[in-house]
Parts: sequence; C-alpha cells; structure tokens
Amino acid sequence: MFLRDEHNRFCAFPPLVPFRTKRAGEQSILEKLTDIEAQTEPLPVPDSDLPAGIDLFTVEHDAPLNPIFLNLRDSQHSSAAREIIRETAKWFVDRDGNFARDFQTTGTSARFWELYLFRVFRDLDFDIDFSVASPDFALSKGDMKLFVEATTANPADQAFVDLMAGPAPPPEDFWRFIENDMALIFGSPLYTKQMKAYWEKAPVKGHPFAIAVADFHAPGSMTWSHTALSIYLYGVSVMRKTGEDGQEMAAPKPLEEHRRGDKVIPAGFFNQPGTEHISAVIFSNAGTKAKFTRMGTLAGFGDPDMAVRRMGIQSNPMPGALEGLPFDINIEAPDYEERWPDELEIYHNPNAVIPWPDESVLPDVTHFKKHDGELIWRGAPFRVLTSRTLVERRPPFSNADEEIR
Repeated sequence: MFLRDEHNRFCAFPPLVPFRTKRAGEQSILEKLTDIEAQTEPLPVPDSDLPAGIDLFTVEHDAPLNPIFLNLRDSQHSSAAREIIRETAKWFVDRDGNFARDFQTTGTSARFWELYLFRVFRDLDFDIDFSVASPDFALSKGDMKLFVEATTANPADQAFVDLMAGPAPPPEDFWRFIENDMALIFGSPLYTKQMKAYWEKAPVKGHPFAIAVADFHAPGSMTWSHTALSIYLYGVSVMRKTGEDGQEMAAPKPLEEHRRGDKVIPAGFFNQPGTEHISAVIFSNAGTKAKFTRMGTLAGFGDPDMAVRRMGIQSNPMPGALEGLPFDINIEAPDYEERWPDELEIYHNPNAVIPWPDESVLPDVTHFKKHDGELIWRGAPFRVLTSRTLVERRPPFSNADEEIR
C-alpha cells in the first residue's frame, strides 16, 4: 500500500514485510484497509528527505508551446503517458530551473529523453545523486559509480513537429543515408559532448563515463535510424553475402569515412583521438511519449476506454539474419511484459581507458562490443528493434492516434 508524502509522491505505507504467499499478502491488505477505514484521525504523512520534484504541466511563461506538449497535456489518447509522467516528475529534481519550460517549448524531445533515462536508471536500481549538476546523471550502486551525460540529435532548424503530417518516411537511398548522413547527425552531438571533457573533473574523474544519445532529427526517425549508430561508432557497416548453404546473410563491411554533401568525417568514432575517455555510448529509440503510454497503461494509469496496441519488428536470433520478426500485440494481454530498460543499448568502447560495466553487472540491457572485427551483442534474444504504439478507443474502434516507439 502507498501514501503520498509531503511532496505528493507515492511512498510505501509500513509495515513492509515479506509474505509467504500471494493470498497472505492480499489478506494483509484487506486487514490494513479495514483498520484505515476505522480510523477517525487522518493518516500521517510520510516523511521524505528528498527534495521536491517538478510540475511539468503548469505553464508559467508566454513562450509558444510545443504541439507535442499540448497533445500530451490535453489529449484523451495521452492520458496514460500524462499521468505517469506527472508521477515521474515528482521524483525528478530540476537542477537548472529550466526543465519545465524546456519540456513545454523547444526542448520537449530532449527532456523526454532525460525523463526516460531517469526511469531506466531507477529501474536498474541505481541511486541518482542530484547534488551533482554536471553531467546529467551521477549513478551509484554499492561501491560502483557511473556518470552519464544526455544529448539528442535534433532537427537542423529546430522547428516544431507537425503532428498532423505523421512520421517521416525512411530515405529512398536508405543505406547510403544510414552509412553517411546519419553518421554526421549522430556525430555532431557526440563530438560536442566529447569536447566538454567531463572525465577531467570531479566527480567523474577516475570513473566510467558514457554519453547517452537519442535521435529526434526528424519526426519518427528513431524507428529506422538506430542501425546507423553502431556503424558510426565502430566504423563497420553490413553487406549481404551468400553463405555456403546458398542463403543470403549479413557480413561485416568496414568503412573509412562518411560523406554528407561537402562534409567528410572519418569512420569509427571510438577510434578517434580523445574518445578513449568515453567508456560507452548509450542509446535507445524508446525515449518518447509512446513508451510512457505503454508503461503508464501497464501501471494502471490512463483512460480505461482506451486500448493500446504495440506492433513492430523484434530481433531475429538466427546467426546472420537479415530480417527481424514482426509482432502485433495488445499490451494488456496476459502474456505481455515490458520494463523501462528493455530497449536500452550500451555500445562499449573497445579503446576505453576505463571500461563500462558489462552484461555481468548490467544484465537487463543489450550490450554491443567489437570482437575480431565483428560487432557482437548480448541481451534478450527477442529485443524490440522498432515499434509503433496505437492508442484507440475500445469498440466501436474510432479516433485512433498512433505514437512512435
């Protein structure tokens, strides 16, 4: 059971004891509810030694509001995401005083990314030290300390997204774009963060440091651009070749450079001078409203008249597979499971001075490493590569509203 503390956050209501069976736990809840109903005095407000969180939905400025924020705040289809974000924000500390304004205006996607990372790191049982102003996340678990700076790939013109236009389609010359244009799109924010040299200063110095990047350069681009990040980081793409059995399979394709117009950068971010201080690059294409919609629905938030479906492509565990496996499921189905870290990917720097913890320490996410010239990954055998989340009114099925990732 839970009560709200002085900052209106849910806290566990004591006593907290283990139960041998589900039935015993349910019986304890019934007894506790009976005791509460019999009380004539208000229940005590739980104490909290944590600072107050933030209110993301009260607007206290005159700046133009981002359509994504307005949709989140006002749409019935967004109710599950809105409610779980409101609860999440109560635990999130605004260290620069601009988080709410950014979330409501020009920084909606970037702030979504930070809220998503916050939920992921808490789900992975990390403590977060909000007294550290920079980088964005000072994580600890036991004696282990990790530091993460968040960044995003953004549109060149920073224009608001036209929600009625829908997601941007993949480029026609897809692999040329992935191997070249996307390398520069990811490379720009990564290079900017690299130049800040967080590892030279306390409290980062001497500890693993990672940059967490997400792609928001075009509407819905995160559904098809994720392949480009590993290509840029390691300088290795993929090509089709025919195996001994006559079937086509994927094979490594080393690259030397990336071209976009008259701009040329060397391939292999992790091979460039100075990047040896970056232990890993963290990525996810799920730091969006769609993820919060699904997790909010699974947590019991949202309008009960809304049904939520998820459809997309999951990884194919067959060696050399070129195509993923499609899926389409109602997330309220009994066999559906999802956690905050499910889509998180960690790309380990093979040249890191201080390595990032591997899958033995962080088993709940996907780890990528370069080994003998090939990129290998370890994680859940059926990880989601890309998906769409469809929110629609329950029968007679109308007013559908599709979300990305």
